[in-house]
Amino acid sequence: MKEYLLNRYFKIGSSVFTLVVFLLIPVVFFEFKTIEYILKSISIPILMILYIATSKRKDKFYLIALLCAAISNILFISTNSDLLNYGLIAFLIYRIITIFLVVKASPKLSFFTVGIGSVFFLFPLLYFIVLTQTSLGQSFFVAIVNVILVSILGGLSLSNYLMEEGFKHTWLLISTFLYTIIVFLFVIQKYYIFIPIFQPIRVLVLMSAHYFFYLYILMSERQIDKL
Repeated sequence: MKEYLLNRYFKIGSSVFTLVVFLLIPVVFFEFKTIEYILKSISIPILMILYIATSKRKDKFYLIALLCAAISNILFISTNSDLLNYGLIAFLIYRIITIFLVVKASPKLSFFTVGIGSVFFLFPLLYFIVLTQTSLGQSFFVAIVNVILVSILGGLSLSNYLMEEGFKHTWLLISTFLYTIIVFLFVIQKYYIFIPIFQPIRVLVLMSAHYFFYLYILMSERQIDKL
């Protein structure tokens, strides 16, 4: 990790990404929609540029995943149900590709530990999503699929963390827990009480999850290069 901290592109790109994310917090809270569109439109592309500048491998699958994340990021701003559904589909594609990337970078996979870890995530997430079934409407089944995919990613994260040494798995585990927190925040707002401050918190958590997963990809690639 130290070598990346000394990399000029890594420092500049990470700083710009962090600045955009923290600018989003007051913008989302005070509902400045035009500025929100602009900042959300450039946030993930900044991460894409950062990845291209700092990665030697430049995995096309990860770039496609980031493109899907960028599309969903913009569509989720809309209140139109069709656009929201398209955003959910784009995010599901992002999630499927990220699971594929984790599996590809996991030489010591144990299906037993992955299964146990997935169950650990699955049941509480399913319970919370079911609570919001009425509010979700047509998006309910897409949300269920997303919960299942997050749970699988959680199982992979825990399995890798326990089975293989490497700080990269810490970044993956943090990223997965952050994705899980997003589900809980969403349910609290939909089912219990709408708290305005949760909107910018969700943005902060989501962007942090994307960034920590980027660190995982970067360190995974570096580990392969060393081998």
